Amino acid sequence: MRTGSGDPRPTSAGTDPQPASAGTDPLARLLATVRPPVEPARTFRERGWWQTRSVVHDLYRASAAHPNRTAILAHRVRDHAGTPTVRVSYAQLTGYVERFAHALVALGVGPGDPVAFSLPNRWEGSALFFACLRIGAVAVPVLPSYGARDLAAVLEAAQPRVCVVPDNWAGVPQAEVLADLAASLPWLRRRVVVGDAAATGALDFADYFMRTPHERHDRGAWLRVPTDLADRVCLIVTTVGLDNAHRMFLHTPNSLRAGVRSPDVPHRDVTYSAVPIATLPSLLHAVVGPALRGGTSVLQDVWDPEVALDLWAQGAVGQVYALAVQWSELVSAQLERPRELGALRRALAADPSGTSTRLTRQVAEVLRVPLRAEWSSPQVGAATTGSGLETVLTAVDGPEGLFRVRVRGPSTCLAVWQRDAGSVRLVRQQQDGWSDTGDLVRVDDTGQIEVVRRAAGEVGGLFLVPVAEIEDHLLVHPRVAEAAVVPTPDVEYGELSCAVVVPAGDPPDLVELRTYLRGRGVPPEHLPARLELLGALPRDELGEIRRAELRDQLARRRARKP
Repeated sequence: MRTGSGDPRPTSAGTDPQPASAGTDPLARLLATVRPPVEPARTFRERGWWQTRSVVHDLYRASAAHPNRTAILAHRVRDHAGTPTVRVSYAQLTGYVERFAHALVALGVGPGDPVAFSLPNRWEGSALFFACLRIGAVAVPVLPSYGARDLAAVLEAAQPRVCVVPDNWAGVPQAEVLADLAASLPWLRRRVVVGDAAATGALDFADYFMRTPHERHDRGAWLRVPTDLADRVCLIVTTVGLDNAHRMFLHTPNSLRAGVRSPDVPHRDVTYSAVPIATLPSLLHAVVGPALRGGTSVLQDVWDPEVALDLWAQGAVGQVYALAVQWSELVSAQLERPRELGALRRALAADPSGTSTRLTRQVAEVLRVPLRAEWSSPQVGAATTGSGLETVLTAVDGPEGLFRVRVRGPSTCLAVWQRDAGSVRLVRQQQDGWSDTGDLVRVDDTGQIEVVRRAAGEVGGLFLVPVAEIEDHLLVHPRVAEAAVVPTPDVEYGELSCAVVVPAGDPPDLVELRTYLRGRGVPPEHLPARLELLGALPRDELGEIRRAELRDQLARRRARKP
């Protein structure tokens, strides 16, 4: 792997480069005005949760101190070179960050300009994220399995100058979708494609970003790191719902830093995430955290539990972040072919509501590590591993024991750019730093938070379906008495959505339900891929669905099938 030449260290002196769109783009101007409230920011700095430097400085410091240390161990299924696993050193990573940063500047990207990229878990996505931070641009990671409707919603809201997509991923022709959308996105200057770019007339990522040494074109002109970078918006995390309802959560390098500052994660630890790094908790665990600690990130572009366990053993992985359904598959794969996983010390489940007592026991017995369910959200990132997060639970009208969550802390986003049908509004942090997540939760006897219902319009877990909205649509069907939408494992895509239905009379079949949902305006990418029929859904004393118990029930049913 080649790297750029010259001194890659970022500097903060000198005049900031000016964004090409300054003064003409309302969203860019808006992002430039979003700053943290004064008093909370002062407190966070005094307590050491925030710094004056950006996380990109930590990456370059780690590279200078240990240039040959492995920064990323990446496994990819679709590597045309035939090498499934690639090691990227810190020197190589920062070399490519420099190259990608210069490439973005050459395309007219400047401080405050959004850059969207829809890539699987590969090292190029990590380098592109840090390249955005390097020049003060705003990274907009997009889940690579988004269909046309969801991709259009994100691009219309974020208004990126550049968008990077694979030619095809998970059966979605991303390059064609982006080309079709381009005419309606006047702010989009460049389409960049990983793979076959010529077919859609896009810029070839390999040729332009990886093979062209942009950093050598002007040896005397080093890119300056914009001043006050630590408090500028650097990341937009998006959630998409139906009826044109979606939100963008605006984060800074400091809120990201605080989101992974955990005293029980050792320096130079090796971290693996099975969840797409386009989601905030996975980005924190698998990209930002390792860079801050001088550790190693282990990435896998296509989910496969057998490959994942082999990577853990090969890379001496110490921390793993995965969905409950993935942990279940990992347990089965380890039982079938045991590996030596002596370095594994920390196991995190991404969805507390789906993490059952049975699964926790299985992980402890088979993988020899305690499984900890992590409450997270696009607003606060990884809440159980971040620093100084305060929560206030306010009882809601209705069933006893349900609470609405307000949060305050250094990992909380600065603002939420919220688009509902027919309106757009910016919801800033209050001056005292408190933000309303919109989540409904309950608290168990041990004090752990269990998410009962996510905020309206939010995507649930890894499978990209607005769960509550699809369930509401299903319940209107005349032959559906009860309905739930849960994830189910899939060999090719890792995870798909499954409709679990209690029939009212003659049971409907999957084709009928999908046709019915399409008639109600549900886009194809949100339709359930599978259907399970039950006599009743497991519910608690408040009438809420016990989703962890339901998943266990479906897993046992799958295990009995030949």
